[in-house]
Amino acid sequence: MQMAIPERNAEAFRQALLALNKSGVPYVIGGAFAMHRYSGVWRNTNDLDIYLERKHTARAVNALSHAGFLDCGEMAVGDRKWIYHATKNGVLVDLIWQPPNHLSPVDESFHARGQEGTFLEVPARFIPPDELLWAKVFTLNRDRCDWPDLFHVVRARPVGLDWEHVVRKMGEHWPVLLSFIILFDWAYPSETQCIPRGLREELLERNLSLPMPSEGPTHEAVLDPWIHTRGLSP
Repeated sequence: MQMAIPERNAEAFRQALLALNKSGVPYVIGGAFAMHRYSGVWRNTNDLDIYLERKHTARAVNALSHAGFLDCGEMAVGDRKWIYHATKNGVLVDLIWQPPNHLSPVDESFHARGQEGTFLEVPARFIPPDELLWAKVFTLNRDRCDWPDLFHVVRARPVGLDWEHVVRKMGEHWPVLLSFIILFDWAYPSETQCIPRGLREELLERNLSLPMPSEGPTHEAVLDPWIHTRGLSP
């Protein structure tokens, strides 16, 4: 599926990338545009997700400011702990240095392992597909679920995903990945080979050895960091 980017958005995105390239800030493109690159799935979007290390954010903000981008401020409570929203002509460029659940910050491996390419004819690097999977597998909340799109990444990139890397980053939250795999197997029974059998068996064995949960802290905020700021009504 071809991307359909309005010219106003495309021009703002080009200006942002050219400014970041000129500044020398190491970054990778994520979000909908990385999803399209790896899966062919296109979701219309008004923002460009830029992943970078936190130590580079001040230089990146300065570069965008000189290119005419303004600080959009927080769009949700606590935004400034993980993201900076820049805007120009109603178009958003988001600088992201950690996921909204704060599990793991962006490090230099994002850029080092990123894939070279071009976006809107501007040289750029894209977030590694396994990092895209890790970041979005936690997007499972009242307002949004990215799993269906991630299924297409897995189907399109069975060799390009470093599953061991994903498992390491999941840490204690590996049951989320196991749940993702089980649903993938159910949705695409003829494509289970896209996920290593050994990984599936390892996680299933881990799950069998877990005691039946009866108490302990809830993990809902890992999937939905804004859960306690939302109203309880549907």
